[in-house]
Amino acid sequence: MSSLIRTFSLLLVVLLLTVPVWAQPRVELTQSTRRESGGSAGSSTHFHYLFENERFTTPIQEVDFDQNGKGKFRFKRKDGEEIVNDLAVSPSVVNQLLSLLDAAAFLSSTEEYQHKKDFSHLGTTTFTFSRGGKDRTVRLNYTDNANISRLLELFRGIITQETRMFDLDTIRANDPLSTPAQLRQLEGELRSKYIADPQRFVPVLQEIKLDEGLPLIARNHADRLLQMIKKGK
Repeated sequence: MSSLIRTFSLLLVVLLLTVPVWAQPRVELTQSTRRESGGSAGSSTHFHYLFENERFTTPIQEVDFDQNGKGKFRFKRKDGEEIVNDLAVSPSVVNQLLSLLDAAAFLSSTEEYQHKKDFSHLGTTTFTFSRGGKDRTVRLNYTDNANISRLLELFRGIITQETRMFDLDTIRANDPLSTPAQLRQLEGELRSKYIADPQRFVPVLQEIKLDEGLPLIARNHADRLLQMIKKGK
């Protein structure tokens, strides 16, 4: 009898070891594992910036993206249609934003950031930041908090660069002779540090430099801008 039991036990072990992978029970990933593997989780990091001023030629400007810099850029010019484009914010800019938010202890702070004086004629900014299952929204038109001021400056830089990129693409496709004017505006924005990530323009400037369908002055200007960006000026 004992011999029969041992034989049955041995057969059971063999059967268990040979169960195919597809028949084995699935193991659900934990929340921490999803985060480590880059999967989505409730604690993902997210940025949302909205600027509104009905008196401006561009009354609505908005960016929305995740910790990987992937998202959308939306704007609307007066008497124009709403434009929504894909957005890719560089890791260096995302890291700058996170550093400023950490320095300001944004999620745990109760500071309103709005200056004691009302500057609503400058437009209203609504900013929301989410991370680790927490989120906070602030609404202001001017601040003297150094970290938040620099944060909003970076968002304005993202909007400036994406607007210039849109205009460059549109002009090249529909009015190539106006490309030199666009490049002059871009140079002014680069020199004034109004662009969050100058490297964003390297691919398009390389294309313009080699595009024989564009005026020679534009191709030469693109080359100069590439050198400027390379030197970090």
